[in-house]
Amino acid sequence: MSQAKSIKTITLKRLIAAAFVVILFIIFFVAYNFRELTISAMTDKGRSVARFVEAGLMTHMRVSTHEEKEQYLQNIQKVSEVQNLQIIHSASVTKQFNLANHENRFQDPTIAQVFKTKQPIIKLVTHGDKKNMLRITFPYIAESKLGVDCTQCHNVAKGSVLGAIDFYIDVEHYKEMSVEYLYIILAILTLILFAIMVMMFRIIDRHIKHPLDELMNDTKRSYESHIPINIDGFESLELQDVAHKINLFNNQVLEQYEELKEKNHLLKELNEEIEATQREVINTMGNIAESRSKETAFHVQRVAAYAYLLAKKYGLSDAECELLQAAAPMHDIGKVGIPDNILCKPAKLDNDEFEKMKEHAQMGYEIFKNSNRPMLQAAAIIAHEHHERWDGKGYPQGLKEENIHIFGRIVAIADVFDALGTDRVYKKAWPIEEIIALMQNERAKQFDPILIDLLLENMDGILEIRKTYL
Repeated sequence: MSQAKSIKTITLKRLIAAAFVVILFIIFFVAYNFRELTISAMTDKGRSVARFVEAGLMTHMRVSTHEEKEQYLQNIQKVSEVQNLQIIHSASVTKQFNLANHENRFQDPTIAQVFKTKQPIIKLVTHGDKKNMLRITFPYIAESKLGVDCTQCHNVAKGSVLGAIDFYIDVEHYKEMSVEYLYIILAILTLILFAIMVMMFRIIDRHIKHPLDELMNDTKRSYESHIPINIDGFESLELQDVAHKINLFNNQVLEQYEELKEKNHLLKELNEEIEATQREVINTMGNIAESRSKETAFHVQRVAAYAYLLAKKYGLSDAECELLQAAAPMHDIGKVGIPDNILCKPAKLDNDEFEKMKEHAQMGYEIFKNSNRPMLQAAAIIAHEHHERWDGKGYPQGLKEENIHIFGRIVAIADVFDALGTDRVYKKAWPIEEIIALMQNERAKQFDPILIDLLLENMDGILEIRKTYL
């Protein structure tokens, strides 16, 4: 499962991505418009310079010499960032005043077009070592301006082009200024973005994160106390809606919980009844098996009680002890398959008869082996292994030591101890001293040594059980 991200992280990523696109768009928009504004400003400046030069020339027309006019043009270039300022005279003016011939300049398409259209041309060009120059070519026309009638000095018709003012304005420093402004705009936008993020984080904390934490705590308290969440305690409509839905969900859960609680109670009662029925059936079947061999009905109950005590002292859990006590009465259930002439023989069995008798362990296992019930599974184990020996000489599998299930080891001791202490068709009851002596002698041979030690250490409790089920 992929690792989830916090709301702040998700918001930050989305906001930065959106802001990046917006900033790029703003920068492009500003840069483009700033370029257009710069060109427009330079154009206006070029027009102003051209008008200024035209007005100056007309003012000096009658009172200045040619040299003074040239000096005037040079001074304009020094103070106005104008470069290569030139006056291109028309052919008629050149001829009338015997000026330098400018015919070669008319080969310049821009000059030629200005003289032809009588309209100024202003455009960005590359000039010399300057990458960005604004070229302004401005015609001056024979007409009356500033009280001066050009036709009085020039032998031309009114409206004729007397010449053109041609010059360049360096716009590189405007470009640098544009970059500086863009950096300033970018810095301002970054600060705005940072302020927006700070504000967004505060909004998230105040209106989302903290209310959600409170909502989770309220949900837990509501479930535990069965008291609905107070939806008026939330500022946002969305969280109020969520709190309302949680209240509805809690109500449904509590209703189902009560229903489930009732069903669990009924199920518990049913399980207890089933277990009680199983115990009763097992005890009854155990008594039936013992009654066929003319043994007392209390035998299975004493074996079960001895087994419970030994299991408790051995350290088994309460559940295991109770399971062992419930299943122990079925240890000899396989005897129902043994013929009466063998089962009730009032003398020692011969070899063939004994081999037939030993089959009861496997028979008892076969009866319960396919059951999924824990109690019947335990009964199958006990029936199968309660005649196994610690030294491996038992039957039917010849299991040894701890390979024998603890249930089988415990019932083996309980069964032999009780069988020796009661009358059987083939023998009389042994005195308790002889029983204890045999148990000590068979320690680590027939029986688990630890369980024998526990039996002897708790003989008072064993004898008390024996008195109870006489």
